[in-house]
Amino acid sequence: MARIDRRSTIDGNKRHLHFMGIGGVGMSGLARWYKRDGYRVSGCDSSPSSIVEALVQEDIAVFVGHSASHFETNVDTLISTMAVADNHPEILAAKELGVRHIKRIELLAELFNEQASIGITGTHGKSTTTGMVATIFMAAGLEPSVQVGANLPLIEGNMRYGNSNILIAEVDESDPGFVGLKSHIAVITNLEDDHIAGDYDERRNYHASLEDLEEAAYSFAKKATRVVYCADWERLTTLVGNLETAVSYGFDTKADYVISSADLKESQSSFTLETPKGKVDVQLNVPGSHNVLNASAALTVAHLNGIDLNLAAKALSTYTGVGRRWQRWGEVHNALVIDDYAHHPTEITATLMTARNTGRRVRAVLQPHRYVRTARHWPAIADAAGLADEVLVLDIYGAGETVIPGISSQLIIERLKAAGKNVSFHNLLSAQDYLSQTLAENDLVITLGAGDVWRIAAGLVEGQHA
Repeated sequence: MARIDRRSTIDGNKRHLHFMGIGGVGMSGLARWYKRDGYRVSGCDSSPSSIVEALVQEDIAVFVGHSASHFETNVDTLISTMAVADNHPEILAAKELGVRHIKRIELLAELFNEQASIGITGTHGKSTTTGMVATIFMAAGLEPSVQVGANLPLIEGNMRYGNSNILIAEVDESDPGFVGLKSHIAVITNLEDDHIAGDYDERRNYHASLEDLEEAAYSFAKKATRVVYCADWERLTTLVGNLETAVSYGFDTKADYVISSADLKESQSSFTLETPKGKVDVQLNVPGSHNVLNASAALTVAHLNGIDLNLAAKALSTYTGVGRRWQRWGEVHNALVIDDYAHHPTEITATLMTARNTGRRVRAVLQPHRYVRTARHWPAIADAAGLADEVLVLDIYGAGETVIPGISSQLIIERLKAAGKNVSFHNLLSAQDYLSQTLAENDLVITLGAGDVWRIAAGLVEGQHA
């Protein structure tokens, strides 16, 4: 990957891009990148948010709500996500006015085609692995551009506009359009039954079946010059392991890069990575075996790019995480308060196992995310949440999905009760009030979910209501 000088040249021929749903973490990252690259950028979102406020501060025009009037400023390209239906009034208005309309993944594909791209996908660990790869490449002085679906403190946000032809990007496997991305290196951390519609009508950001998701991941892998995958996932090994371009990592001793001597502590992890060209010892300041796997993926990518493994390991020792992934909010009365994005049974299990490893009493606040996921996985979600000593369950965070009759948090609560677990139903305010009144010195409070459950963690520490 050669280094180049990229200088933004703003001129009258640059396109005006309008991002519909600009308040999303993925959309806002692309909007920021293209503004930095000299394009005219605007956007709209259904409601105000902290991301929208930040974009306005960065001199990006953002409208609250949707309207054809947004195209009165000579917009020539409208970008939307898969979550927006093609018959949405704003999209129909754009077509009537001759405004080019593309999906977010198509715009990301343009970046992939222009640069030597490292695309990181998978059901779990995408953001963390992307952050780790970025940390290593920046420490190596390779000046990468970065697109990540979370806040990475090292780059002070979710986007970095680099001074080379290297792009490190998180790739959302829930968007079927990711099959069109052509990567220099494609990383697949794992692949599991998630973002699958199955028998339900919801098709926005969903694959019809696990087989469809696997077929899409295989197409993504085949387009790459090299493929890095986790050998611990048997179905993933079957899917891409026979590709000549494939390189594997994991605890599995048959992997090309093998994890050994893992030592997991309350807030740290250490391990040895055995590579085809020797060993390297790694010290992480983030906990959990899942983060050992994420770090191993990042080290494998670094090694394939000729980066010295000792330099890469040293860089990873400085990595402190991305937003909402084991995010430490602080302590209240010596009780530790953590927030985590975990919302799939596998993620909830991994996060709560990490929590239990602290030796504290684990008090989890679970906010189920999306109706289709809850409908398909509520028994497994309940069983995973049962690893906590106490579970507070909130209403389902629908994320714009249509309510499915008979699907509610009560299913999870009843299953936990039947298993003899200490469980109760709450809303944001009642959960925070209850916890603040009952916190004990050895507690670990952990909020779980991809919605707004984090407000409880913030409220407990900051002394304000969620």
